[in-house]
Amino acid sequence: MDYRPWGQLDWALGLSKPRDWDFIGALGTEERSLAAWHWLKNLGGLSTTRLLEVLDRPSRHTVRAKELTIQRTQEFIADGGVENEIARGLELMTEIHRIVAIARAIEQTASDSVMLDITSLPKRFFFPLLRHLERSIRVRDLVVTYTSPDRYLDEDVLSEDATDWLTLPGFPAQSGQTEMLIVSVGFMVESLRSHLTTINRHESVKMLIPFPAPLTILRRTWDSVCSLESKSELGKFQNFRIDSADLSGAFQRINQLASEAKMKPAFAPFGPKPLSAAMCLYASKQDCSVYYPQPRVYHPDYSQGVREVDGKPAVFAYWIKHEGRKLYSV
Repeated sequence: MDYRPWGQLDWALGLSKPRDWDFIGALGTEERSLAAWHWLKNLGGLSTTRLLEVLDRPSRHTVRAKELTIQRTQEFIADGGVENEIARGLELMTEIHRIVAIARAIEQTASDSVMLDITSLPKRFFFPLLRHLERSIRVRDLVVTYTSPDRYLDEDVLSEDATDWLTLPGFPAQSGQTEMLIVSVGFMVESLRSHLTTINRHESVKMLIPFPAPLTILRRTWDSVCSLESKSELGKFQNFRIDSADLSGAFQRINQLASEAKMKPAFAPFGPKPLSAAMCLYASKQDCSVYYPQPRVYHPDYSQGVREVDGKPAVFAYWIKHEGRKLYSV
């Protein structure tokens, strides 16, 4: 197994010589959307900042979302950020060519050390961004960060108005092939359950179940597993437990499942973002399909606070490239 270091931000960055990082992230409604940026700035490793403001469709949450975005902006500026470091008004359902243009602009203006914070970036955005930066010759050091919240919203649905069962931009379906579907289990499984009961293309389903995981997501995760398995063919599902924060372990498991299978893998990233990032890295190297019914609206109070680990923020950092060496290879 390759050594792919990851851990809390200060520890992970301390494994190599100090760098000035170009930080790419999202200005979201959640408090955790700025946690990695705050910590990197306090560590003295911040060079430039680019935050993307990604807007949902107008909904019952629009007013609340605007209030929280203003609050996050004020926090950002109070800690030394400036308004022109925020790319405003990007639509959630932006076409792939616009997302790729953002990735190219980042690559052309950034230094050789880039930190991509996926905490509040929708998968529709961070999958193409991560693929582009990982492939870039110019970017020699690439670290992905993710911040775990203190808790998730329990009183309301977390997302609404999802698209049909479609592939993510840039990760299209492979025509006419039977696929082994690898699913990271999360909160939103209704469309997945419907898909699996009506489509025969996925003869085998491997489920990456986040465990151990924070208590705030365990109940919903196992509810999702029961919901999926209760109405499906016996033996179609096979479960694998993966630490919810272990991007490296998820990639290793995916590599193992793909090498043992007689069919090409496809992915459904419903679960924690670190597991989704592992799927992105594998899919981008092997040209695999990634299925995801994109919600058009997220609850602005999707999560509250920032979880702590040993008295520090639960901001996890994952080395993807180090001094030009790609650490995630097939």
